[in-house]
Amino acid sequence: MASANLQSIADLTTTTHITTGDIPPPLVGASTTTVGTELYLFAGRLVSSRRMTNDLYVLDLTTFVWRKTETKEDETPKARYFHSANPYKKSIIFFGGMGYSKTANDGLCVLDDINIYNTETQSWQNPEIVPSAILPKPRYAHLAAIAGNKLVVVGGQDMTNVYIEEINVYDIEERTWTSSRSFEKHCGAYRSVAISCASHTNLPSFGSNLVDAMSLAHDDQPIFPDPHMSRPLRRSGSQQSIQSSNNSIVSSAMSTSTHGSWGSSVTSGPSGVKLMRSRSIKRNQSTSGSYFRLSYTTTVTAENPNPIYLYSNYNFTDVKRELQVIAPPTTANYQIMDHSANMSGPFLPPGLRFPTGGILGHHIIISGTYLTDGGQTFSIWALNLANLIWTRIDTGSCFMHGSWNRGVMCEAMNKYAVLGHRDRSLVEDYNHRQTNYDHVTLVDLEAFGIYQPPSATMTPIAQELGLALLNEPNLADYEVVTLDKNRISVNSHILSQRWPHFQALVEQQIERVPELKYDNDHPQDSEEKMVAMYKHRVIDFPEPYPVTLAFLQYLYTDNLLTNQQQQPHILAQLLLLADMYQLERLKKLTAHALHQALSMTTAALIYETAALSKETGLQIRALKMMHDPSQFVNPKPTTNNADVRTSYYDAFPQLATSSNASQITGRTRSSSLVSAFSGSSPSLRGVLPAIRDSRTSILSEESQYKLRSTKSTNSLKSIKPNRNIFAISNG
Repeated sequence: MASANLQSIADLTTTTHITTGDIPPPLVGASTTTVGTELYLFAGRLVSSRRMTNDLYVLDLTTFVWRKTETKEDETPKARYFHSANPYKKSIIFFGGMGYSKTANDGLCVLDDINIYNTETQSWQNPEIVPSAILPKPRYAHLAAIAGNKLVVVGGQDMTNVYIEEINVYDIEERTWTSSRSFEKHCGAYRSVAISCASHTNLPSFGSNLVDAMSLAHDDQPIFPDPHMSRPLRRSGSQQSIQSSNNSIVSSAMSTSTHGSWGSSVTSGPSGVKLMRSRSIKRNQSTSGSYFRLSYTTTVTAENPNPIYLYSNYNFTDVKRELQVIAPPTTANYQIMDHSANMSGPFLPPGLRFPTGGILGHHIIISGTYLTDGGQTFSIWALNLANLIWTRIDTGSCFMHGSWNRGVMCEAMNKYAVLGHRDRSLVEDYNHRQTNYDHVTLVDLEAFGIYQPPSATMTPIAQELGLALLNEPNLADYEVVTLDKNRISVNSHILSQRWPHFQALVEQQIERVPELKYDNDHPQDSEEKMVAMYKHRVIDFPEPYPVTLAFLQYLYTDNLLTNQQQQPHILAQLLLLADMYQLERLKKLTAHALHQALSMTTAALIYETAALSKETGLQIRALKMMHDPSQFVNPKPTTNNADVRTSYYDAFPQLATSSNASQITGRTRSSSLVSAFSGSSPSLRGVLPAIRDSRTSILSEESQYKLRSTKSTNSLKSIKPNRNIFAISNG
């Protein structure tokens, strides 16, 4: 019974859609690339006529409608297949492939041209290549990835199907090839994939500049503050040791390392571990005594690009797996590090043919066709970049039937799109190398704890200054009165800038009066000037003091960094408030924090909160925790190395909370809010704040409720967890 329940939950992680519009015909060797929420399909060989094409199709991943683009014939690149396509800003860079030749006996040739498609102007550019000694050899079925502003081309095959053992680098901004070096590996599209990303998180990972700098500093003095960190990992060869860290809430030391412009000192942490602590934090600690730093996303720049991860699998009867990390080619002597021996996991990926993938958050996603004598399927795996542990993405029964051929990452949606046809034969299509585009399945990676964290909007110092402003009464001109009659002084200008609903309330009670005039300053015939006068400077907020304070701390810092804000029951209330007031950043931050707070004791609260706020990925993940907590326990890695490695996302340490705050003793709820406070009044839960007026309320009853979320929970409400697990006492 348990396995059947888990199977049904796994099925919830995928949604299959029928595509419409100008659906492309079945193709061989076409490229698929995402820019935002659009998927671009270019070229390929027609299965029906075996003729190559240079058509460009675009699939909207929100409406699932295909459209065929129309461009000038003289601008469109030559017909080709098994070329490469990589997104760069708002463009796509195409290189190489096999095309037609007017001179060859068989009419075919391999290409070495660069073509750039601008997705905003929907136009092509064909940069002229200046002849030089470092030009790449023409090739097809090669690999390519972008690091900063450099296109890195790896391997491939020539016209005689001989592997090309070299790496070439192209400067996209300068439109010139800058370097070429030998690389004695047989790399091609059949068994390898090269992956990089235009964004990265602040967490340490294999191949990142941050880890390189740290690991070379002091091997005997770890600086990561997470008390749940795993044992050090060893790079292969002569590289220094690398620490791995859970993607849980981390303290200010991590941010100190990534924002090195502000002061820091070293103090002793748990078990004598030396931690870096900001002098600024020591000077301006919150009332809770410490700050929390959630992992965040930063944009890759040309000066600080991401590395390229090159994954290969071969000898499919006895699978061999390799992982090389190519350092950003900012100089001609960039390094290539072999981390093949560091990969481990409770299960390892099988041999995947024509693998594709992408990077999301702190994970590499790899997918491909898995064929055995007993069956065939499309398989998806995740590699944690902090400790190189593999986990399988269990999508249930979705890919067990039909012909699913190609996966592509959609970072903007935290989803992995898989193209195919659910009624065809995978083996038959694979034998013809055929890819279908009639159906697309979206895999919700957030349901597995894999997602892109929210971006950083402020430096740590700016966040701490925001908290200092909240504690400065001399800068306040308004008061917020909480449900339990506590008063908090606030600045109306800050709240108006970051909370549109507050601004609307203020605007409704402003009275415009003429400005006072003085005979010496203003001519009598001058135009009358109106100024704003506030009738009232008190706002009632129908939440208890802890929730109200946490909400105001977010408005002042644009982040969640205090101990108060990290309590699971506070985070649950903040998520519901974010959904009610349509504060998208707060919604992303609270969902991110709740992912880290997920445990057996908090799963029921997080499940219901996620359902009410329509956070489907978080909801599914909490549901899996309630049904089978054992899957979130550290697995025993399968590895040939002596190192013992722990999982990165499979274990979720509970946050350090006060004993009374961590126990949810009861709840009261109205149409859209769940409360963890047993003493709350049911009639006031979910009521929007109103500016106080001793005579009459500024807002009518209808206006007070117009922003309340009234949508029912989504389709997941049909999944009924075990009654004993899910029960919450009704206070």
